[in-house]
Order: sequence, then structure tokens, then C-alpha cells
Amino acid sequence: MPDIKLHHIREGVATPPIVFVHGFLCRHQDWRHQVSHFSTGHTVVACDLRGHGETPRGTAPMTVETLGGDVAALLETEDLQGAVLVGHSMGCRIVMEARRQAADRVAGLVLVDGSRVGVDRVAGQEAFDATIAANGYKNVVRGLFESMFFDDPPDWKDETLGKVLAIPEETGRPLFRALVAWDADVLQPAMAEITVPVLAIQSTTMDLERKRRPLENGESGPFQDLILENIAGADSVTVSGPGHFCMTEAPAAINAHIEQFIAARF
Repeated sequence: MPDIKLHHIREGVATPPIVFVHGFLCRHQDWRHQVSHFSTGHTVVACDLRGHGETPRGTAPMTVETLGGDVAALLETEDLQGAVLVGHSMGCRIVMEARRQAADRVAGLVLVDGSRVGVDRVAGQEAFDATIAANGYKNVVRGLFESMFFDDPPDWKDETLGKVLAIPEETGRPLFRALVAWDADVLQPAMAEITVPVLAIQSTTMDLERKRRPLENGESGPFQDLILENIAGADSVTVSGPGHFCMTEAPAAINAHIEQFIAARF
């Protein structure tokens, strides 16, 4: 079992249960609009990953395997069967890894605005380290998150950025390096193993240099294409308009797509 327990909230009593997993340096509150919407018809769980929100960092390495294992353990301790795991950004990796470690408890995946940040482990990590050395960790993180918003940013942006920057480098830096490694070595094999229904919801796209832009109506991003190429029977939809935090910037659209996916597939 993990060395820590994930702080989480649980609401509702119906099936299938839905588990929401946030992104890099974020918190379970990012899913507030989904929790309030889906808890009327489902058991809903939203967690803080280790080192985030109210969950301690613990002593285990900050890797996708560790964080995915924590979510897999949460499914067991909460006795959730046939769960639909919903991940945002980094959380897309975490829910795919949780499915690998608890396949008997997972019935479907929803991947919200994911990306790929590495195709070569060593080169990607060296490039990230060089960027940190040249600019400083907090400046790199600030730039990464500033690029997630477009046009008129939401009024909660500054509060979110403050909480992001409050997470220490000792947590965030090894975790991002781990994302590069997992994307390079594990992402495609993990996708190829998935046999449950999958929905990709995409509002932006980010390249390997971490430059992000919004997607247009009818446009498919590289991460969506990767999913469709590697996961048999996966569904994909583009939501044009919001930035990276589409579930809080355009909750009605995101909720509708998740709702339709569950109704059609379960």
C-alpha cells in the first residue's frame, strides 16, 4: 500500500462511480463544477494527488507510477468498481497508469486536454533542466501556467497561479521530469493496453517546447490523434473557446460531453 492516503471528497451514491484527477501542481477543486453536476446521479470522488492540495508528499518518488498507484489504492479503499476515471492534463497520465494497476476496477477513461511532453527521455529531461538552470524553477512554472490562458483570463487565474507556485520545487521539478520519462517510454504502450472505452476532450494543444495554443472548431490536436491511433475504439471531441482549464472555463460543455459518453458507453 502507498505510504500516504490521498485527501479526497466523495459525494453521491449511484453508478458508475466517477473519479476526477487534477493536473500538474493543481488541486481537486479544479473539478468543482463536475462534482456538483455529476454527484446528483453518480458516486463522485475527487482527490488531491500526493504533494498537492491537502495530501502530503510522502517518501515515495514523485513519478507517474507512484501517483497512479495512489489512485489505484484509492479505488480499493473506497471500494469503487466499474469506475470511470477522468484526468486533466497530467491527470491523463495518472488515470492511464491507475488503470494499469487496477484494471479490474476501471470501466472507462476520460482524458481532458492532455499532451505529450517527451519522446526521448534523456533529451527531454536535459532540455527541461537547462531551462530551469537558465530561468529558475518558479519562472519556468509561471510561464507554463500563463500560457494556459488566452484572451480574457478567468477571475480565478491569479489565485490558482499563487497556489501552483506555493508547491515547492522539490515536488514539482522531479514530477515534471517524471512526466517526460513516462511520455517517452510508457505512454504509447500504456495506450495500446487499454481495452475500456475512452473519450478524449481537447481544447488546446501543446508541443514538445511547451508552447500552447487553442484549437479551432473541427481541428484535432496531436494528442487526440495519438489516442485515436493507439487506443482501439476511442472517441474524441474538440471544444473550441476555453483555455487549458476547459472544465472550469466551459463546464457546461465539458459536463455534457462526459455525460453523453457515459450514457452511450455504460
